[in-house]
Amino acid sequence: MISLYIGGARSGKSGLAEQEVINTALPTTYIATARASSSMATRIALHQQQRPHSWITAEVPLELTENLIKLDRKQSVIIVDCLTLWLTNQLMAQNDLAAQINLLCHTLAALECHIILVSTEVGQSQIPEDEMSQEFVNFNGLMHQQIAAIADWVCFCQAGMAIPLKTPTKRNLNLKRQMSDYAQTGVA
Repeated sequence: MISLYIGGARSGKSGLAEQEVINTALPTTYIATARASSSMATRIALHQQQRPHSWITAEVPLELTENLIKLDRKQSVIIVDCLTLWLTNQLMAQNDLAAQINLLCHTLAALECHIILVSTEVGQSQIPEDEMSQEFVNFNGLMHQQIAAIADWVCFCQAGMAIPLKTPTKRNLNLKRQMSDYAQTGVA
């Protein structure tokens, strides 16, 4: 099962995603994609204090797909917070964003665990004038669209409220299976 929580900054998406994790009552790995900086230190410490002690934490700013494959286990949960920071790290490393997003989507579709993804929606305000920011907004939107296409559950978060955009259906599960087959064989 793939769950995607998107919303603006401080929309409550992390808390809602973490509640889904808790509701599963499965062994959990929390993947943090933020690079520790002085501006993020307080926020990171708060998130660490709020997480259950039984969760394993992995700090993964760049090698997300490799770590997802390594950590994948049936009857477990992986939560990734936040894809937008992971994409920022990819941009700053001058990696091919389209290729990284494509690889991520194929990896997600092939996982056996319950995966919960958190990402910040940045396309609902004015588009910045500089090229790098425009590129980022475009690829962040593309990433959200591609993950939403294969996700079983997509939720927009606002003011701590979960607004379901997509719920599990047989068609969604078939698309996910096709993506998984492609990821394993390389043939569509």
